[in-house]
Amino acid sequence: MLDAGGGFPLPTFSTRAWGAAPESFPRVQRGLDERFSSAFNSDIVRAILTPGKAAILYHAGAGRGLAANLVAPVRRHLENAHWEVIAALPTRAPRHGQEELVPHLAGHCDFLVVIAGDGTLREICTGLGNIGVSIPIGLVPTGNANVVARDQGIPLEPEHAIALLTAGRIRHLDVGTLRFDTRSKEVSIFLAMVEIGFGARVVHLTQRLRNGWLNSLYRRWGDPVYVTAALGALLSPAERVFRIYADSAAAAHQHKAAVFANTRCYAKGWAVAPEARMDDGRLDLVTRRKSGPGVLLRTINAARSARRPAPAFSVYSQGQRFRCESQTPLVAQMDGDPLPALKWIEVGIVPGCLRLMTPS
Repeated sequence: MLDAGGGFPLPTFSTRAWGAAPESFPRVQRGLDERFSSAFNSDIVRAILTPGKAAILYHAGAGRGLAANLVAPVRRHLENAHWEVIAALPTRAPRHGQEELVPHLAGHCDFLVVIAGDGTLREICTGLGNIGVSIPIGLVPTGNANVVARDQGIPLEPEHAIALLTAGRIRHLDVGTLRFDTRSKEVSIFLAMVEIGFGARVVHLTQRLRNGWLNSLYRRWGDPVYVTAALGALLSPAERVFRIYADSAAAAHQHKAAVFANTRCYAKGWAVAPEARMDDGRLDLVTRRKSGPGVLLRTINAARSARRPAPAFSVYSQGQRFRCESQTPLVAQMDGDPLPALKWIEVGIVPGCLRLMTPS
């Protein structure tokens, strides 16, 4: 298991669960596809869920303690809508939800409500994928970025998000896969993006600051910490060159930064890949071949305006699988969590495997 820095373990699939061989990524990916297809497409998805048994999982520290306070209102709302709430459990440590709570609850409930941010939601999806069980998920977002909620139009206001749990419709959404090493038998999943370059440096610096002297500020208001990290990233060493192979292509292109996006939303209202969709079976790849403060500022401005960066220094494309290689370690992040230094990654997509309650 890889650690993302700051003691954050990444949710991973063991390919042994799918009976896949480790020799090549396409074979591992096919194993994931087949496992997810059997798990998530074995029954007809109802547009609106029929009340049954529900469980609530929440991150006790999410939203600066807000998540725990929302358990009672969520329970009341579900019970008023004739759902039987069989459990309301906190995730107590990284991978707790993935490895213990989800396997324990999966065979006993028809609906999982997650009160947390993107990281906990990703853990729950990983846990469901590992055991091959299909359960619709309702999300009450209480994280800092809430990328998936923003992307899918799930309200950020708790009362409206709670109301949506019984008024929305289930959508089949794609999940990204990330493999770190040709020798590894594990594949991690991501919901929003994998990024190499400047944005990843911001994430790494933010992690250091929030675990260091700006910890108390981050707990009250995280935005100034991100701004401080962005300024530090601008002063960091030059971005390293790496190669990307797209969809098993033999030829590679050199780049200095890349975002493999499953969601249109990148951060709070920003869109690095404005045409990305979580239900199209593809990843949107936005790469940058030039660097420097001027180019970075133009890239940031494009993201703030939710438009493509200038083609003079950027390339926008789509695909299902990509491989990155570098002679030197790369700075990377996944869904806003720092990744360890990497020289090789493969990124893919599993279509339609996340069943999420979204606005009609």
